[in-house]
Amino acid sequence: MCVILTRRLRGGRAYFGDNWPQRARYWLPTVDSPDDKAEVMFVVRAPRLWRVIANGRPVFLENQRRGEWSWWERHPIPTYTMVIGAGEFTVSNHRPVIHGRDTIPIQVWAYAEDSAFADSVPFKNATEIVETMERLVGPFPYEKLAHVESSTKFGGMENSSAIFYAERPYVERRMGEGVVRHETAHQWFGDAVTPRHFHHLWLSEGFASYFDLVVGAALHGDSLLTAGMRRNAESYFASSVVDRPILDTTVTDYVTLLNANNYPKGAWVLHMLRGLLGDSTFFRGIREYYRRYRDSTALSDDFRHMMEDAAGRDLEWFFRQWLRQPGYPQLDVAWRQQGVGRVRLDVTQIQPAAWGRFRFARLTVEFHAADGRVARRVYSVEGNVSVLFADLPFVPQTVTVDPDGALLLKTSVREATRAP
Repeated sequence: MCVILTRRLRGGRAYFGDNWPQRARYWLPTVDSPDDKAEVMFVVRAPRLWRVIANGRPVFLENQRRGEWSWWERHPIPTYTMVIGAGEFTVSNHRPVIHGRDTIPIQVWAYAEDSAFADSVPFKNATEIVETMERLVGPFPYEKLAHVESSTKFGGMENSSAIFYAERPYVERRMGEGVVRHETAHQWFGDAVTPRHFHHLWLSEGFASYFDLVVGAALHGDSLLTAGMRRNAESYFASSVVDRPILDTTVTDYVTLLNANNYPKGAWVLHMLRGLLGDSTFFRGIREYYRRYRDSTALSDDFRHMMEDAAGRDLEWFFRQWLRQPGYPQLDVAWRQQGVGRVRLDVTQIQPAAWGRFRFARLTVEFHAADGRVARRVYSVEGNVSVLFADLPFVPQTVTVDPDGALLLKTSVREATRAP
């Protein structure tokens, strides 16, 4: 079922398309594959008091008086985001995004009972979210953005220029801004730049998961990003897919790809890449990737090549270990004082052998003295066992590995009692 005739929670009926991953074929004559994007026009007749939303810009407005609604999306979009929605909506207009002579309307389509809540809570910053994404990534890719209360099997669905959100969180007044940031980020990543194959879904869901937090941090403070990445790590560590890589080409049931590999681990891949390259290089690569593949499709290697061009160096090792290897690094770190002012650290990778070994271009270690002094050292580490040294102006009492939580890993740190 992909056009849903739904009975609203408070009574009344509405219709919605809901296509992901490949359900458009049941109501649209399409090549229902993400690598075949197309323009789309919908002409829908509806009861007189109803409103109809779809992708793109409204056309033939004079026909709406007799219940005929036409929407034309002139940018190529994937079939899984081609939708219509019809019902008794209250439409509110938020501050538009202005591009010179062009105006991008930002609208909230909600049922009357939920309209005030929607405007004041989850969509309060709807315009600011778009403007922040534009500053970080590039121009908004479509003619308008409508946020629509709907019926979807997902919490939110990133339909191009017409995002659908499940009704129940509105009714229960528990819908927050996070899902809005996530689905809005999809307009750039997933919709405008579409993974050419579902096996590369992290290019959509990992990006949306990360930019949800990046935009949130820009609007509300850096602690939102820090806390969000910590939750992402905990979610991934506890998941059932740690023994599978992100690029799991054995999957044939694409719904099972909506998992911790493509969401939280995918976000961590971007976060670690940003830490490796620095903000300037990272966002330059992101912007060029978006510019190059907007209105088209991409694979993971396409993204890698764009980031390598931005960085001016080979990143194959980074993408190989984080996309094609399963799991995550687990480090056992034993440290000991070795002579005056020198500390030795023995770093052993203890994760399952099937997960492979990981390389760290920047592994930060922090040393703490009893009097409060702190020293940091950054190491390049690879291989099963690494021996590192630090020359310090004090005798450390404690040692912390990855103190900023910049890497997706688990560590066990102990002071060794005997020399090796």
